[in-house]
Amino acid sequence: MFLNDAGLSNIVIPKLKPITFMKHLLSLFLLMVFNHAFTQSPAYITTDKAIADIEQLIATFENVHYNPYFKTSKKVINTIKDEQLSSWKNDSVPMRQFIGICMKLTAMMSGGHSGMNWQHAKLIPEIKAHVYLPFTGKLVEEDGIFIVTKSGLSVIVPGMKIKSINGISVVKLFKECMAYSGGIDAYKIANVERAFPVYLFFNDSLKAPYSIAIADSDELFTTDGIRIAELAKILNSSVKQVDYSFDILDNNIGLMAYNSSNNYKKFNQFLKATFKTIQAKHIDKLIIDIRANGGGNSSLNDLLLSYITTKPYQQASGRYWKVSEESKKAYANNKVYTKLFGKDFMVKYMKTPNQTVIVDLDSTGLVQPEKPPYYFTGKTCLLIGPSTFSSANFLADAVKTYQITTLIGSPTGEYTNDFGEQISFVLKNTKSEVNISSTYDIGANGNDSIMAPVYPDIEVATDVLKYAMNWLENNAEKK
Repeated sequence: MFLNDAGLSNIVIPKLKPITFMKHLLSLFLLMVFNHAFTQSPAYITTDKAIADIEQLIATFENVHYNPYFKTSKKVINTIKDEQLSSWKNDSVPMRQFIGICMKLTAMMSGGHSGMNWQHAKLIPEIKAHVYLPFTGKLVEEDGIFIVTKSGLSVIVPGMKIKSINGISVVKLFKECMAYSGGIDAYKIANVERAFPVYLFFNDSLKAPYSIAIADSDELFTTDGIRIAELAKILNSSVKQVDYSFDILDNNIGLMAYNSSNNYKKFNQFLKATFKTIQAKHIDKLIIDIRANGGGNSSLNDLLLSYITTKPYQQASGRYWKVSEESKKAYANNKVYTKLFGKDFMVKYMKTPNQTVIVDLDSTGLVQPEKPPYYFTGKTCLLIGPSTFSSANFLADAVKTYQITTLIGSPTGEYTNDFGEQISFVLKNTKSEVNISSTYDIGANGNDSIMAPVYPDIEVATDVLKYAMNWLENNAEKK
């Protein structure tokens, strides 16, 4: 049994309605408001109300989350919280500072699904008025370097290594920003890379103008920075535009980009058309790329797998449902939960005592795929990476566990056993929105104590697609 620090008792309710594992990834959206002047009006909240909301935040996590202290102990979190609260000597604190500490506390209790929504209405004037760093990049941990991946400056280009900004180590700044994001380090790095300048908004140590030191050089470059609208264009460049697509590479290799597990009916139609094309064009090699897939509805994964395997498998082996009064109210107020999990289960949940756990290990079972028309008999591989998350992580886990095909790339951004089913709550005083996971989902192999991501069969850090193409041509065996 997975260790639960809260000391909860478990109630076993066998043979519940089969679960559709719906996962929701908290996406980082940029606020873009163009029709107002750039006037900064810092928002404040009274200190006593800020403290009350932080206490509510932690108490709600303890009530709702299966195990909020799975990676950071309660003692450590309380110490960090108390140090922050004791530093507030004035009658009020900046809303930006309040949101920042809530993001950090939430991240320490999050596997990636739980999170604090930083886009508070009272922060909009400051978000608009702030002057942002005009580039983002990734942290290469093993080398301890920061590499630019997107830039709005002609002198700072992708691939360039940056040493410091305003005399502060950029690696140090990046790691500080990672503290705002939940999940394992690989996921944090990928998440911060997508919006590094936005995370820096919450860091008081860095302000425009920005003096940028290039690595392995004495050269310094200074920029005044950019506004949110221009930054959004940079960060959103090269962002995937479609949930799934298909291309033919080198006239004989199919490439399916499976970027989002959304819209079952549409995906079913897409798969039928795609595999019909594959058969018509006599393509016998297929790359399935889920490196950008942040999740959705795992039932779509079953559709996909039916075209490439006849092996029995399961994407998950069970679920532990934390029962709380907060979750009961959320479930009662949203009919989608009854639709997803069934009326009988919802009745059982409502009648189950709070602060206990419903153990559902009998409702999944192995899936026996049935061959659809245009079933694929050629060579396949699956590309994974740190942005492979949530329901996409389920897919990678099933493929790995049951050896359905070969995984190529980097470890996924989430543990195979993870926390799901977000429920949204609003803090009483600031009206800040918080999303908290309410279940603990067990991976494909059924071992509920594993805390590890899905590792690829072949680890490749760069030029993953090129490697996969060469591998299919030269080394792959039929799957």
